[in-house]
Amino acid sequence: MAERTAESAVRQLFDAKAVAWPSKYTPGGRLTNRLTRLAGAVTYRVLPASSVLDIGCGTGELARALAAAGLRVTGCDISPEMLHGAASADPSGTVDWIQLDTGWRSLPFESRTFDAVVASSVLEYVDDPVAVLRDCCRVLRPPGVVLCTVPDPRHPVRWAEWLLGLAGRVPAIRAAGRRWPRLEGYLTYLQISRHRYSSRWWNAAARRAGLVVAEGMADAEVPSRLRLLTLQQTDDRMRYESDPHRGENQE
Repeated sequence: MAERTAESAVRQLFDAKAVAWPSKYTPGGRLTNRLTRLAGAVTYRVLPASSVLDIGCGTGELARALAAAGLRVTGCDISPEMLHGAASADPSGTVDWIQLDTGWRSLPFESRTFDAVVASSVLEYVDDPVAVLRDCCRVLRPPGVVLCTVPDPRHPVRWAEWLLGLAGRVPAIRAAGRRWPRLEGYLTYLQISRHRYSSRWWNAAARRAGLVVAEGMADAEVPSRLRLLTLQQTDDRMRYESDPHRGENQE
């Protein structure tokens, strides 16, 4: 049997989680605080009626919260099961739901389409985070903002994951995982959640993509399981995007 690609593994992992995923956002759920934090960060950064893209929208809790706050929202994901749940919970169609190809390399949107892009726990799963950030920058209209969460390697939970990820390479541990589906799912997650970098690395990656850390939004001193990055188009990028004659030869 051929080895699954990383993208297929991500899709299968989240297809399997789709039915139970909304329960994580109910009062007291594991992701309720993340939802509140992200929704607040987005609405703080954009004007009413702004256009927002939610990449990796899952079952759509954040996208619907932003739509309820008066924003025009598009949610996209590679998991058809997640999107089915998102659309089912949005019968009035307040959000545009878009299926991404499993191996997508470029977002299916025109340049300068959105005022903000949200990518919550997405960059850890992609092959090339810089390429994804660069395409997020492309679809923004100046002065656009990208808000994303990434694993914070300083947190003790991430240290434990690193150790368990090493243990998961041991054949006996993998065999045990096949007997306990929950363990196997967690070991799969540790294999495909690959990018655990410092704030310095992410700042450099953002710069390569035409983005910088937004003023007043430096990384928090206290480690948490997830670090929230708020990135804005650089001055050079904004001048380039706003120049109607960019690329023309000058006399």
